Amino acid sequence: MAPYEPPVQSKRGQLLDAVTVLVLIFATLFATTFLVQETESTDAAPDTRALTDLAITDTERAQFQKVIDSGTADLPTVAAAVDANEPGTDKYDFSVAALLGTAALLAVYLAFVYRTSFREYREVIEEKFGPKDGGGQA
Repeated sequence: MAPYEPPVQSKRGQLLDAVTVLVLIFATLFATTFLVQETESTDAAPDTRALTDLAITDTERAQFQKVIDSGTADLPTVAAAVDANEPGTDKYDFSVAALLGTAALLAVYLAFVYRTSFREYREVIEEKFGPKDGGGQA
């Protein structure tokens, strides 16, 4: 078997690959940003409850007041954070079918990677040390 010679990619091909990857990255970032902005703009009006009306302890209230006074967050943001941290039964909802599907997809992917890697590993060993002849070499 002749030694492996990897294919040589032209400068134009390399440039095309780099541009394709950059376009895909920018498209992904733009789409994500656009979708997040659309989601945020369609949300309800900000919560205008006073800090004293929130279901938090006096210590938490004092800490949130410091955050508001420093300009790090505003009252609607604090109210949203308090609401998000309230206990509820709907916070960790998941589908068993989706979990099993994800596990199955992961198992298929890992099997594919293992099989492909093992095949390439055998090719590298064969190229480096010669074909396997079944007998021991001295």
